Amino acid sequence: MFTHFLRNRNSSKWFRSRVTGILILSLIATYSQESNKGAFKYEIELGTDNDFLVVNTSTDKYYTYGINASFRWRLDKPNFISKLFSNRTGYFESLGFNMEGYTPDYQSSKNETERPYAGWSYFEFQSTYGFKKSFLRLGIDVGILGPDSQAGAVQNWFHGHVTGDRVLDGWKYQINNQLGVNLRVLYAVSFYQNKIFDFYGATDISLGNIFTYINPGINFRIGKFNSLSNSAAYQNAILANNSNREFFLDGGIAVKMSAFNATIQGNKIDEFNFIDSEIINNVYFNGQIGMYYGSNRWTLGAKYFFSSGELNDNDSQRYAMLTFSYKFD
Repeated sequence: MFTHFLRNRNSSKWFRSRVTGILILSLIATYSQESNKGAFKYEIELGTDNDFLVVNTSTDKYYTYGINASFRWRLDKPNFISKLFSNRTGYFESLGFNMEGYTPDYQSSKNETERPYAGWSYFEFQSTYGFKKSFLRLGIDVGILGPDSQAGAVQNWFHGHVTGDRVLDGWKYQINNQLGVNLRVLYAVSFYQNKIFDFYGATDISLGNIFTYINPGINFRIGKFNSLSNSAAYQNAILANNSNREFFLDGGIAVKMSAFNATIQGNKIDEFNFIDSEIINNVYFNGQIGMYYGSNRWTLGAKYFFSSGELNDNDSQRYAMLTFSYKFD
């Protein structure tokens, strides 16, 4: 009976079509499983900011350096916030440590006002929610502003043992110790995107006793890139499949509207501030341009930053960023 069935023309067509359909479904299922396995669950990142990295910059000044390390992980189960975003394409959380150093332009005499020395070291916790053309990041920073941040000790050690530069006595007079807490929000959305070009907007907001500001800007990307929600442009590559590759130029300009900056003004509740509020630029421009390369587990980034200045009688500031990340299961 089975032989007769196979010899029957109509039955044979039916049999072949069913077998073909099963094979196609099996291939699709296999591909889907491989794609899910290809998305790494964890990522570590190390980075540094420094005006030392900029050509023709001979002195530390203003935001002089930063050191950061982050650990990120994807979550398979929704948390109470992610449940609010039913249209999310993915989300992850991260924990990081940052150290930042701020100094005056101590080798120049042309500025009437000297920015105070300040060190800010803090831990950050962030949750990032990705969507088709955008992402939302919520975070909190908790740390120490002042001598206990050890930012001055680290800079002087680096000067004395690595670069051979001048050790700065001014760290003795830095802004006093205080506990710092900032609530952070970052939102970015793509306005127009094709295969090689992306035009998007991003707004960074901070509310706290160290930094209170809003920083909206417009940006672009040129090259091969993922959507904003899983791109290295904003440290979201952990949401990308490991088969994705990125190599792109990223740049933009923003207007920062600052209500308070404790690294200049000291403690918000003190009667005495280091700098008179009348000579502080509460609105100033900042820009950036850089390149990113991502391949499988690795991501490299380099970016140049420019700021028009935080004080009325100071000049502009330039510094560069280098970052490296590695994804794993």
